[in-house]
Amino acid sequence: MHRALILFVAAASLFIPISSALYIEAPDYNSGIASAGVNEAINGRYGDVIFATDSGISVYTANGTWSSINPRHPGETAYGMLAPLDVMVTAVALDAEGHLWIGYPSGLQIGDGTGYRAIQDQQFLKNRNINRMVRWGDEMWIATGRAGLHRCHDDDWTWYKPLGPEGLGCYTVVSMVVDAASDALVIGSENDGIRVLKDRTGEVRFEQVTYRDEPLSGVSEVRVDPFGGVYLFNRTTVLRYTPDGGVTPVLGAGDLSTFPVAINDLAATPGGMLFVASDNGIYAWNSSGVTLHITSGDGLRSNFVKKLFFDAAGRCWFVVPGNVGYIPPMTGSATLDLRAVPVQQAPEATVNVSSGAGAPPEETPGEPVGLLEGVWASFEEWLGAVIPG
Repeated sequence: MHRALILFVAAASLFIPISSALYIEAPDYNSGIASAGVNEAINGRYGDVIFATDSGISVYTANGTWSSINPRHPGETAYGMLAPLDVMVTAVALDAEGHLWIGYPSGLQIGDGTGYRAIQDQQFLKNRNINRMVRWGDEMWIATGRAGLHRCHDDDWTWYKPLGPEGLGCYTVVSMVVDAASDALVIGSENDGIRVLKDRTGEVRFEQVTYRDEPLSGVSEVRVDPFGGVYLFNRTTVLRYTPDGGVTPVLGAGDLSTFPVAINDLAATPGGMLFVASDNGIYAWNSSGVTLHITSGDGLRSNFVKKLFFDAAGRCWFVVPGNVGYIPPMTGSATLDLRAVPVQQAPEATVNVSSGAGAPPEETPGEPVGLLEGVWASFEEWLGAVIPG
């Protein structure tokens, strides 16, 4: 019996993934991301990744180092000397010249390569709370508070007010992307569905996106599809939209798991895989169904995944309560290897979803443990062979 127990412990240790040891460090301010409260992430112009957090701007450089800036810690960056307007950073974007635009609840900062100028006047911004920003050609489009959209072209500002003659038809814009295939701006609103602007050079006219002849009133989030078109989603449904082909269904939450899950975010890979952040880990989906399920059993600090972002290097960044990490690019038979990043502080978990009831419980007992499920089954079969009943 003693020998059998030793065999059991030794064999079981072989199946404990190194990635399960993820943890949060508390380094100095230049050694990690400012906070796990990530509001947005974008690719920089120097092979870096820029994070907007609730504790400032953080940059992950091409050589794998971190730097963070907030009002108490101003400093020189690759995008010029920066003294942020506010601790909370709500949005970031790069313009056509590669200058950094930074949004706050109190206004906007625009870089010029050496420094920044602040935009806080109602002459330019009808509401100073910056929701989202996106570059469209040589223009910048800015969503603010409940004040619709602003466009800036060569420092000329235009306001498209809610319910205005251009047909914006919504007050609070919460997401925006540009479909590269059709060169159309697709806009997701908090309560008034999805709208599209197909032409920025002629008369501005926002059109409502419909599905089966009905407005998509319960869908607010939009993400880019690298193959053209955009994904539309809420907590239960993922759709795909192209200006020419309209809306087609992609998946429902029930396709991910028999146990009820909620969809929090998604990101598409250049290879055609769709990663879905849920309250039960990360699902990878293709035309055949779920091909990968990553949970806390595989190294995530929590099954409640709030955000996903694929950077230019192919890393899949994930945000869970109190932790930020990434999955390195996986090719061929490469094994899953989640990496934690140092976090300055661990704020309480917050959830920002487009519709539906409050967040379900973070842990989901009874569900498979992702990649380890098949390994454990093989181990039990082997154990039965070496230890007779």
